[in-house]
Amino acid sequence: MARDNVISFDQNPGGRRRVLDARTNALVASCRTHVSDTLPRLLQELFEHVDDELYQLADKSASDVLQTLYFDAMRELRKLREPIEQSFLHEQLARYDEFWLHVLPGQDATSEVETSDELSLVDNDELEENLAVSGMVSKAENRYHRELFAINMRFAQLVSMPDLTTRQNPVGPFSLAEGFREAMRQWGGDLGVRLVVFKLFDRYVMGYIGGLYDDINDAMVAAGVLPKIVQRVRRNPVAPSVQRARDESNATVAAEAAAEEAQAEEVSQEQVLSMLGQLLSLRRDHGARNLYSRRLPGSGDAKHMQLPSVASTELLDALHSLQRDASVEAPVSPQEIYQLQNEMLVSLGRQLDMGTPEAPAKRLNQVDQDLLDVIGMLFDFILDDRNVPDAMKALLGRLQIPMLKVAVLDRSFFGNKQHAARRLLNTLARAAMGWVDDGDRSAKSLYGRIESAVGRILSDFNDDIGLFAQVYDEFSNFVDREARGAEVAEERINQVTRGQEQLLVARRRVAEVLNQFRVEQPDLPPAVVNILREGWHDVMLLAYLREGEESIAWKDAFSAVEELIWSVQPKVEPTDRQRMLKAIPDLLKRMRDGLNNISFDQHRAGQLFKDLQASHIAALRGESDPVDAEAVDELVPEEVALSVAAEPEVIKDDWYEKAAALQVGQWLEWQRDDTWVRGKLSWRSQVTSACIFVNRKGMKVAEMSVNDIAVLFRAEQARILDDLNTPLMDRALTAKLVARRDTEEAADPD
Repeated sequence: MARDNVISFDQNPGGRRRVLDARTNALVASCRTHVSDTLPRLLQELFEHVDDELYQLADKSASDVLQTLYFDAMRELRKLREPIEQSFLHEQLARYDEFWLHVLPGQDATSEVETSDELSLVDNDELEENLAVSGMVSKAENRYHRELFAINMRFAQLVSMPDLTTRQNPVGPFSLAEGFREAMRQWGGDLGVRLVVFKLFDRYVMGYIGGLYDDINDAMVAAGVLPKIVQRVRRNPVAPSVQRARDESNATVAAEAAAEEAQAEEVSQEQVLSMLGQLLSLRRDHGARNLYSRRLPGSGDAKHMQLPSVASTELLDALHSLQRDASVEAPVSPQEIYQLQNEMLVSLGRQLDMGTPEAPAKRLNQVDQDLLDVIGMLFDFILDDRNVPDAMKALLGRLQIPMLKVAVLDRSFFGNKQHAARRLLNTLARAAMGWVDDGDRSAKSLYGRIESAVGRILSDFNDDIGLFAQVYDEFSNFVDREARGAEVAEERINQVTRGQEQLLVARRRVAEVLNQFRVEQPDLPPAVVNILREGWHDVMLLAYLREGEESIAWKDAFSAVEELIWSVQPKVEPTDRQRMLKAIPDLLKRMRDGLNNISFDQHRAGQLFKDLQASHIAALRGESDPVDAEAVDELVPEEVALSVAAEPEVIKDDWYEKAAALQVGQWLEWQRDDTWVRGKLSWRSQVTSACIFVNRKGMKVAEMSVNDIAVLFRAEQARILDDLNTPLMDRALTAKLVARRDTEEAADPD
């Protein structure tokens, strides 16, 4: 039964096997599916990079011996890849199933990789391997401590355990690392290569395992298992192979939806053409001079309706000839495109023998006039689009003639969002949006790739619309590769930033605690001040970073400070002296263990504890140790207290609200010195107002506060780029249909 939004489950405390109800079993099976789907793909990411890494090492090797070693390792690991992957997955699923079937021992079932006594008994190779595994486990536990805390609590709830440690978690970093280590024992190769593989495991498995933890927590929350214990402040990155698998799994649903909408799509095509035709009619009625058809002979006058019309085939032939000329003459600015548009229309009229505007001999039929005007309006929108840099507008503008040919050949161009030519134009425009002219216009640059795609259409397109699909596929592959690289670079930056923020939060919290102790106990002797200032601050910091403020480690570190301060207060009553004598050995052991965990200097620790001993003797005598007022003032050093420089005045106006409303993924353009810079909001702090902006390559271009952005808005030195998730063609058509409405309202003010 459910109570307080938490599912209650049956248990069997008297036996070794757990008994789970059907609802729990279904939830456990659902989470198991996430594990079995994710882990193989993470290993795929790992082994796809093993060859590259070893090849680079071989290439950089100074000796033939090392080169041979790396190449041999590549061949051997290729052969063993499948057995290693199967062994790892089998072991992890077995651990997962075992957790739900059997009651764990009362003590922590999984301890550290090796105890200090055990480490002395292993050889150097195994010791290095132990340290590598232990390091990646600690890093992952620290990185995902929020997610793991939530899973631990939820798993414990499901099996009615009072507590579950991260090391007991069957999908925790410790279990994964040990499972992979065991699977790798099938290959007895060189230690150096093994450490390289472990490094890649850390990068491509541990680095993306947070996505699995998110999935498990989401499933638990959806099932009502402790839904409110942790509020997620981020979404962990998903490995590219996992994302591709998710996209593929959604493809069937998308295909079915597309099939169901096909008939409606045909209707929408007709609607689009009808509405655009109405717009054109209204604009012609109001004498619009910017319509392309008005610049050709025989247009815009009823008396010319009796003139012979140009066949669509003739129009296509003429456009084909103009297209060849456009492939040679490349404009370099939007202004040149406008000039070439006029020249194109003059040339078109000349090739079709349409006469002159004063003495027209032919005219375009009404449908072709409409198509010419619609394409003209769409490209006018592109050339006016502030989201596309001018140099890119010049490239995209060259596609005007090919797109007109497409519209003549295939009327579904306007209504079918999946039309190959439309998809190509949208993709080119979206890629161009994030481009900043850094001078690189080589064939492999984004500019070079777009120029190549445009050039191929201009040189090769006749009447085979399938060419657009080919060019789209080639360019999309390039964009996808760049996007994956940008994703990795962006996530690396965000991880560093998140880590810095976590450290900032931890430092502030530790400083707050120690400062409070200083306020409450201003007469602390120098021995205590020095221990807290030099060493225990870092002990508390490490506990906070690794396990959080609700952890046992943090509470132990906090209580140790309380006991330490109490221990140096003068003891007048015999009971207090007896209590102190009993407590001091345990207190000193806790303090020494804590300082050892942070690798504190042993010599300095000896001096500090010697000074502390003197303070304890004085306290037992009922005396106070002399207090150094200056030392007390420096209990928390300045760099620990994190005194923040005064922020510029914050004005909470509409500009500030606009800056605060920016969402991750939105693009911003702002003025820096004499240039305009573009960046995507990649990350924003949940603690401070810091915002990180990256370029299209995932590289950091700026870090600004919300107030910094508001100042730029206020000075009209920044603007938000339009919603670029909406394809260019959709935005253009929407704009023109809105223009139709506005034109109608102007024509009929009543």
